[in-house]
Amino acid sequence: MIIEISEHGSALKRSHECFIIQTPINKTEIPAEKVDAIIVTANALVSTQAVALCLEKNIQLVLANWAGKPFGRFWVSTPGRATEVRRRQYLHQDTALAFAVSKDIVACKLRAQRKLLVDLKDNRKEPNPTIRKSIKAITKSLQSLNSLQYLPSFKQTLLGIEGFAAAEYFSAISSVLPKKYRFKERSRQPAHDKFNAVLNYVYGITYSTVEKVVILSGLDPNAGIYHADSYGKPTLVFDLIELFRAKVDRIAVKLFTKKYVKDSWFTSQEEAPLGVFLSKEGRKAVITAYMQDANRVVEKESWQYCRKIIKNFEAKN
Repeated sequence: MIIEISEHGSALKRSHECFIIQTPINKTEIPAEKVDAIIVTANALVSTQAVALCLEKNIQLVLANWAGKPFGRFWVSTPGRATEVRRRQYLHQDTALAFAVSKDIVACKLRAQRKLLVDLKDNRKEPNPTIRKSIKAITKSLQSLNSLQYLPSFKQTLLGIEGFAAAEYFSAISSVLPKKYRFKERSRQPAHDKFNAVLNYVYGITYSTVEKVVILSGLDPNAGIYHADSYGKPTLVFDLIELFRAKVDRIAVKLFTKKYVKDSWFTSQEEAPLGVFLSKEGRKAVITAYMQDANRVVEKESWQYCRKIIKNFEAKN
């Protein structure tokens, strides 16, 4: 399990082989063997014995800001499992194993996109030819993906398949939105329309969730497997967020098709007059929707996938 200490005035202590988590309201004892990682996001007391227990048991202990973005962690001073995990991660960045992991990530993404489109098609009162066309295109992309074999240039090939499917996918997404919110293409920084403004913001929240879990797992967030490394960029986080884009897209689509969205959710900025951004009201609404519909699933499945990657690395050595 992942323990998150988020209440100000809390304390993390040790009692033999257990952690004691004391908040202003209650006190909980948890055996160390049940803990995978601990993240502290509040002003809290952490005893040196609790830190020692984390190091003894190879439990990640991470400090983060109020939004959950990590800024520091504790390391054992002698080489341990975390060191070995990262060494193997670096060794396998461009190997056949990296290809297998990358291929699986893209396949999971495309299947999730197709599932969302099928659900949208089934919920339409009238036939939607754009959705049907996009479902067929994504199915074809999956067939191409399944037939791929390892080549050193696999990343470019996968990006091409993913990009083709994305164009079809977002065309279908636009077709189900109310007419005033439909868009021509995906736009990022800045968004050129209201739907992409919501999508960009909720993707940003998802990045923070995935990055937190990657760091807690012991993997290096800056050493990507699918996306090419870029200085100062958490490319492994870019890899894993692909697994959850369709889940996040579903939230954005729901906000628009169920008519929760209001004009007051949006604003512009002087430095980017052609861009569309979320207002404070809009950000609050999107955060609430994400926490209700996706946060726990993203945390759980990110953790499972990180452990899957680590097991694959270990099996190759």
